[in-house]
Amino acid sequence: MRIVKIIVKVILLPVRICLTVVQLMVMFVTWLSATVFHILSGIICITAILSYGFGQETCKGVFQMLLVGFALYILPVLSGWAVVWLETIKISLKGD
Repeated sequence: MRIVKIIVKVILLPVRICLTVVQLMVMFVTWLSATVFHILSGIICITAILSYGFGQETCKGVFQMLLVGFALYILPVLSGWAVVWLETIKISLKGD
């Protein structure tokens, strides 16, 4: 039984290496998109609130801009969940 576990670990080693590389790439893209999207969503939300405050936009337009700002804010969070999911798969493949 011990030999079977060692053979399975050796066979799954390339899969774990690939998952690690994919996870690192997704982490980098998540960091980069989080930086850009959080700045953009902040600008959009501030613009929406100020345009309503100065009477440049209706309530419906402000709501739409706030939805876009929220969508840009939530995208990096979703990709962060993908990183956690990949780590969970790696841990389950390790099988210690």
